Amino acid sequence: MEVKLLLTPDGIQAAIPALKAKKKSLTHVYFFDTDQLDLLSQGVILRLRRGVDSELTVKIRHPQGKAFSDPSAGREKFKCEVDFAGGRGKPSYSLQAGYAEDKLPATGEDLLRSLSASQKELLTEAQVSIDWSKVKRIADIQSTTWQSKSTPGLGKLVLELWQFPGGRILELSTRGAPGAAPPIAEALQKLADTKGLAVNPTQLPKTSSVLEQITGATLH
Repeated sequence: MEVKLLLTPDGIQAAIPALKAKKKSLTHVYFFDTDQLDLLSQGVILRLRRGVDSELTVKIRHPQGKAFSDPSAGREKFKCEVDFAGGRGKPSYSLQAGYAEDKLPATGEDLLRSLSASQKELLTEAQVSIDWSKVKRIADIQSTTWQSKSTPGLGKLVLELWQFPGGRILELSTRGAPGAAPPIAEALQKLADTKGLAVNPTQLPKTSSVLEQITGATLH
């Protein structure tokens, strides 16, 4: 269970010392979809994260809550978790594979060639409709992440700032046991209030919020 709380990005300079956040790391995050977010509307997120290690991820948040098993049989990094934001939890399944190529995929066809066989199998099992000729790299995001030690009532805190042309978004998150999301979310909100950190009035999943801002498409 990953519990998330969006803060106002202008408060980043106050949030770092308030949370005693350290271990700063920088990565670039790229998302692939159509201009109308046809993949995201079906619960599909295609993401490439480049840093010290580069990972290509296929993530499924199935609209009907369908469950998936690991198609790689442990050969790749498969995760099943619940993303809890805005008072709601959404099961998600992701499969990560290493990305060793120097050149970034630009088109859907480029990306399709880079996906592993297991990632393609996961997309097939999700029964999503993808016109790869319309898919392209739609987002180039600079991600800066800080980590904080465990806080009473909460686990280790992660503060992540995404910066992209035309905007920024700041997320505070922590992890907990399944079923414990509401009290963790309450504790996270209380922590923000105690530290004087302004909370974003709109609590949407970070990826959806950013991709909608970048493309101008509206899914909510």
